[in-house]
Amino acid sequence: MKEKNGFSVFLVIWFGQFISSIGSGLTSFGLNVYVFQKTGSATACSAVMLCAFLPMVVLTPVSGILADRHSRKTLMLIGDSFSAVGLFLLLLSIWLGEDTITVICICAFSSAVFSSLMDPAYKSTVTDLLTVEQFSKAGGLIQLASGAKFLISPALAGMMMKLGGIEWILIIDICTFFLTLFSVLYAGQFMDKRQRLNGNKTERFLVDFEQGWRDLAKNKGVMALLFIATIITFYIGYVETLLTPMLLELTDSSTLGVITSVSAVGMLITSLLIGMKGLKKDYVKVLSSSFAIMGLMISCVGMITHLYLITMAGFLFFSMVPIANTCIDVLIRSNLEKDSQGRLWGLISFISQIGYILAYTISGPLADYVFNPLFYENGLLAQNIGKIVGIGEERGIAFMMVLCGISLFIFSITMKKNKVIKKVEEDYLFQMKESRKKRGTLC
Repeated sequence: MKEKNGFSVFLVIWFGQFISSIGSGLTSFGLNVYVFQKTGSATACSAVMLCAFLPMVVLTPVSGILADRHSRKTLMLIGDSFSAVGLFLLLLSIWLGEDTITVICICAFSSAVFSSLMDPAYKSTVTDLLTVEQFSKAGGLIQLASGAKFLISPALAGMMMKLGGIEWILIIDICTFFLTLFSVLYAGQFMDKRQRLNGNKTERFLVDFEQGWRDLAKNKGVMALLFIATIITFYIGYVETLLTPMLLELTDSSTLGVITSVSAVGMLITSLLIGMKGLKKDYVKVLSSSFAIMGLMISCVGMITHLYLITMAGFLFFSMVPIANTCIDVLIRSNLEKDSQGRLWGLISFISQIGYILAYTISGPLADYVFNPLFYENGLLAQNIGKIVGIGEERGIAFMMVLCGISLFIFSITMKKNKVIKKVEEDYLFQMKESRKKRGTLC
């Protein structure tokens, strides 16, 4: 009965995060298009995305420590409520005509500061509420919620950019915060009962941070998986930043939104399958295969200009993301101490999401100042490689996609043979057997 209640409570929290993810996706897509149309610069787009994401990475370790010391319910409520303030200020600046790139960056940054409180607390509730056998299902559902910003949001945002502009997108995103707030309030009492507070509240944060790092660093398998997670976030951030300027050369914002949403149906399908069935074995093999397919699909997106084929490649790329992330999530989670979930997930998020920061920092300038000029009509690579990826203002981005895809495919081959990661998988499967034996004895 307790397990059923635990999963039911998790579903309530998850639904709130699902709706919130849709709202965040609307703003992310709409703001990216808005900034590119306003400036015509991939660098400006990446700067805004960096400001919206940097606090989520830098502050997450601190948020993780807070999630161990204080009520996770309270942290989620604070983070949800105050992150809406930054979006409201952004909306106000647009209404007043003061929406410079600097102002947009400041508003996005301030909203992200409070959003950073939520992620470690949210992920820690999985271990608080669920059994080991339910981890992979929860992982699939978490991937589904995260994927909503790619699946549902772009098509809606593309239409809304034509009908109502960025203002309506921001208003809807602000409204989604209320549903998240109510879901946490509803589930909060059960969350507090299941949580065991850990850590001395008067102890320095640095002590908890150092302890969390030692707990992670002592497990080479976990560190290897964290490196792989960072690779995933780098490539997703890379594609997320550069796909908009690359495709806006070929089509309009509404069609771009449809392409992104249809592509992300792959994420929906695999997330639902994992959420219903879970993953039971061959985690390393599945992880390696998903990386190989992702690499091939990124390369295809760079080499073709046919919108239907790009959509198909995007579909296959996004379908692999939940599979890879769930494999990593399950294997890492099985090697973490329950009493330190908050600070450990804070560190995990910090390390893995460095990939986003790196992608947002370098992708725009590389596109604008290095690769795109090579594929102008008289560019150095226009008459050779340009025959493969095409010639134009943004075709340097296409070549960048091809290079990324090739490197990801090569990485997938080396990953499959990694003995350290295989050891983590063996340990998890052993835990599964022991858990089943224990449950059988109790029955």
